[in-house]
Amino acid sequence: MFKGYMNSLILSVTLYGFLFFFILPACAATELCPIEDLSETNGIRRLALIVGVGQYKSTRIDNLKGPPNDAQQMYDLLTGSKGPGYGFPKENVCLLVDEAATTEKVKEMFERLLVQGARKGKNDVAVFYYAGHGSQMKDADGDEADQCDETFLLHDARTGSGERRIGDLVDDDFHQMLSRLHEKTQHAVVILDSCNSGTATRGPSGLVARWQDPDDPTMACPRVDASEAREESSWKPQAMPNLVAFTAASDGTSALEMGGHGIFTTALLDVLTQGTDAPLTYAQVFRQVPPLVAAASYQIPYFQGDLNRAVFDATGKRRPLGLDVVAIDENMIELSGIPLLGMGKGAELRIYDGAVTGSAARDPSKAKATVIVTNPSRINPKAIIDKVAKDAPAIKRGDLAVMVRPSDEVLKIKVRLRPEAEEGGIRADRAEKLKNLIESNEEAAMFVDLVKEGDSFELSMDGGKLVLRGPENNIRNQYDSDSAVPDSLWQHARQKALRKLQGEGGADFTDHQTLQVQLIPASKQSNEVKGEWKPAPPNSEQVIPLNYRWNIRVTLSADAGMPLLIGGLILSSDGSSFGVPCDGRAVPLQPGKTVTFDAKPDRRACRFGETFVGAAPPDTQDHVIVFGTQEANPVPWHLMTETARTRSARGRGGPLYKTLDRYMRPGTRGQTAGIGLEEVDETTWTLSSLTMRVVQP
Repeated sequence: MFKGYMNSLILSVTLYGFLFFFILPACAATELCPIEDLSETNGIRRLALIVGVGQYKSTRIDNLKGPPNDAQQMYDLLTGSKGPGYGFPKENVCLLVDEAATTEKVKEMFERLLVQGARKGKNDVAVFYYAGHGSQMKDADGDEADQCDETFLLHDARTGSGERRIGDLVDDDFHQMLSRLHEKTQHAVVILDSCNSGTATRGPSGLVARWQDPDDPTMACPRVDASEAREESSWKPQAMPNLVAFTAASDGTSALEMGGHGIFTTALLDVLTQGTDAPLTYAQVFRQVPPLVAAASYQIPYFQGDLNRAVFDATGKRRPLGLDVVAIDENMIELSGIPLLGMGKGAELRIYDGAVTGSAARDPSKAKATVIVTNPSRINPKAIIDKVAKDAPAIKRGDLAVMVRPSDEVLKIKVRLRPEAEEGGIRADRAEKLKNLIESNEEAAMFVDLVKEGDSFELSMDGGKLVLRGPENNIRNQYDSDSAVPDSLWQHARQKALRKLQGEGGADFTDHQTLQVQLIPASKQSNEVKGEWKPAPPNSEQVIPLNYRWNIRVTLSADAGMPLLIGGLILSSDGSSFGVPCDGRAVPLQPGKTVTFDAKPDRRACRFGETFVGAAPPDTQDHVIVFGTQEANPVPWHLMTETARTRSARGRGGPLYKTLDRYMRPGTRGQTAGIGLEEVDETTWTLSSLTMRVVQP
């Protein structure tokens, strides 16, 4: 009877999977484990155990909205016939969600599917994915440098009593499970969207940490400074050097979810669903995921293992995840498919021929048209044709729509004014004044939504000062004047929008690879400098000793194939931004050559110059993004830090600049659709980024 039920359920998922997983509540338990007859492709078994726990049996554990959604999307990614198609047969994949994901069941399926299913010497691929709560407890056997064992909380964790007591799944036990798997295959992958360090959050509807305090308060771990904790990974399986492990947050930071999705998993899927010609490597994923995570939170993902391997050992071209065109009516088209991440009103998509594969679906010159979503229905969204490429074939049913920029709502920030009745609340009359200031500010009105709950930013009082707290609940700004608040808020939102940018390199360029970016010490240093500058590899976090002066250096890969115009943005945690070249000059760079931004201060064009100083507060992560565009499509990147009015008055860029200008103004995309634009931004472009952190020597 059980087998018959499972077959019926699988058939239902096949026929009605979209409605089941995206319309019905995510709290329903799901178990898809048809693993009786494992199959192979080209002599290799691809096996996966996917676990998502949002509903917990114990009432002492906070429930989560996101893990079931994340687990389902990971299942769709691995098994889907459309999109990237990583080639995992459904009979080789076990999905356990909520009540189905008990401790015993997860251990059983790990052993049956992954350990017993993988064949020694056959290069079988085994993937374990977990989304849910994490925790810590005092290290019991002395094998942890931070004196803490990390744990996972499965559905029935912390229930029962006595000998039947079910505790957390401790990393020591998980390590033994992995060791048995490692004996069978050198191609194991572990992805964990949970955290092992708690950070305060402000409400059940806003940003939520996937963290629970230890079950026994006496087993709580010693608190470790974030800068020290960052040097340690969540767990280090040194005996399994080939194991690839992605974790949502390193020690000292929290894995967060927002809007019913894990921020880390969302960023990971953004990268894994792109179209590529050559196999996507774990190293490429490692370079692309952190900037996307940083757009939404301050958690710091961690990657380890043999990162030079192809993702899930999949080779060949990857078709991007997109929506199918199912109807065309003059300037309107109707789309169908699994909802794309970032989908919503104002989302921008490119239309490609339905047979497109590989990097061609990231090449603007190969697109038929650009469309803007006007009705973001989850079943059949509708979009208006914004621009049509010159001499392009007509759009037809079966064409592919690929998202290039997310919806307006994704770019906005939500801000809560803490009520007077709460500790640290703002007086009612002052709150009303702040509300009026924000709503009357042209930029803030576009980028900021004032909310009562579901906050990601919050204005409150701290020691008599008005402060702004970020999603991670740390103070980002202190204000001496209420009039400074609107500009500060839209600047934070602007940074979010900029961090969401992804290049469209096609076969010409690869984000975070074509451009090699480093921070280097300036030629002259002040006498106040202490500590040693240790250079980081390109596109990696640079630690800067306090008061050290530094510049940005960029090298264009020798195989780039063409020169690029180079520009960049420095994004500070307090919301402020700075663009280079600071005077808007063109900076062409030939393949294999290097340029350093070090212009001297100029009162008229470059007030502060292009040499920067490592300033307090220490251990705060800031970001540098460097862009490369073709010479025919220039972008004055320094204007991207300005208001829309200033950009319109001073902007002298190409079609890409005009497109990005609309992207930076929520509510403006698609306004000129159907009346004919004179230019199409059809040249490829790319970007690279790195983080920097000031330390006190």
